[in-house]
Amino acid sequence: MKIGLISDTHGSLKGFQKALDGPLSNVGMILHAGDVLYHGPRNPFADGYSTASLAEKINSLQVLMMIARGNCDADVDQLVITAPLLSPYVFLHLGRKRVLLLHGENKRDEDFEELIGRFDLDFLVHGHSHVPRISKVGGSLIINPGTPAIPNPSSPFKKTAGVLDLAAGTVKIWDIESEKVVLEETFDV
Repeated sequence: MKIGLISDTHGSLKGFQKALDGPLSNVGMILHAGDVLYHGPRNPFADGYSTASLAEKINSLQVLMMIARGNCDADVDQLVITAPLLSPYVFLHLGRKRVLLLHGENKRDEDFEELIGRFDLDFLVHGHSHVPRISKVGGSLIINPGTPAIPNPSSPFKKTAGVLDLAAGTVKIWDIESEKVVLEETFDV
């Protein structure tokens, strides 16, 4: 099964749609690590900013979407998004793999590593920094798919989304503009 990984859409229908048309086009589930609709007080409006249109798009998806509440998500967002905004963690068993999805504000790498050990995780997926990454911690992976909307100026990568392929044993982060893989890691299936 292929799992789409996305975070920090910040109301950008354009960025979300580009991810859906590109790397997330053949996934069986999408994990969203939060900051779905609102751009937040420190961020500019994302290209294609349309919270109502993005909510409609999310509600019309034919695949299951699990969402961890981000620091820019609010109770009012749940009034327009039918998928539950779970807070602050989403814990999943995908086959034999254990996955924790969270936004990750106020978390450091040490905190992520502690969560991996405490819950014997295979994957910890987070967002918040708008910087994509894949880091190995023992036999586990910490994955941040980045953002399809508002890239962090410090990141060498711009608008991104990821795919966790449980059958192939790979996780890839894609640049949604060039449709090229910018980060890739393997794991035991």
